[in-house]
Amino acid sequence: MKSICITAILTFLSLPLFSQEKSAMEGEKSKVYTVFGKTWQVTKYSDGSKIYEWDIEDIDYSNYHSNKYSKFSTNFLEPEVGINIWPSDKGAPAVKPWGSWYVALNTTGTWKPSKNFHLKSALGVNWYNFKFEDPNQIAVKTPDGLEFQDFQDDLGIVDGTATKSKISASFVNLTLVPSVRTNDGNFRFGVGGYAGLRIGGRGKFVYEDSDGDKQKQFEKSNMYVDNFRYGLRSELGIGDFTLFMNYDLNDLFEPGKGPELQAMSFGILLD
Repeated sequence: MKSICITAILTFLSLPLFSQEKSAMEGEKSKVYTVFGKTWQVTKYSDGSKIYEWDIEDIDYSNYHSNKYSKFSTNFLEPEVGINIWPSDKGAPAVKPWGSWYVALNTTGTWKPSKNFHLKSALGVNWYNFKFEDPNQIAVKTPDGLEFQDFQDDLGIVDGTATKSKISASFVNLTLVPSVRTNDGNFRFGVGGYAGLRIGGRGKFVYEDSDGDKQKQFEKSNMYVDNFRYGLRSELGIGDFTLFMNYDLNDLFEPGKGPELQAMSFGILLD
């Protein structure tokens, strides 16, 4: 037993000498630890062996840094800007892309398990605007459902000129998009999904009366837009630009209260 203890002590005392012999080998990683004023360094070599050096002094911490990077990053404000469209052959007026704005404000978090795979989640608010191509068409909410009426024929306003007609809705959205990317991140592609809860909606109609004065009419209601929405999302990034596309899988309007159609949005992500 005594001989074993002596051997262990001699081995422990010989560690600094052994570390000097191994210093000629190429090391993979070195880390410095300090606890209660005591400092030691651990060096791991390519052959799997480790060297422990105790009571390291005169370490220049000004040049010391860790190569370890964070695997999770956040972006408090990540806006999106784009346009909305819907199919024009489903019983609804054709929408005008320029003016049917899609705007979103998100807070995002990205998990980065590797250089080539990221998983982004986003929570935010987005606004859907659908501006009718023909401003004479008005969305009118009736007890039986949403009706699209003509400005002059149905409302009887003959001495006026319609200038704008649209409906809009706002949602709180949760989005999840896994993506693959090149090592330098200059090319990125991801496909995921989203789900949202409606928090607002209204209809708006603007026309000029016979005196040339602008008149506005608002329908402050949900316009029978469904309370929930869910769909698929894709993102394509090239350099500093990221394009997105959202496609709703459910109908935009409540069942039996409006046309059976799905909305789609696309635009650019402003990082």
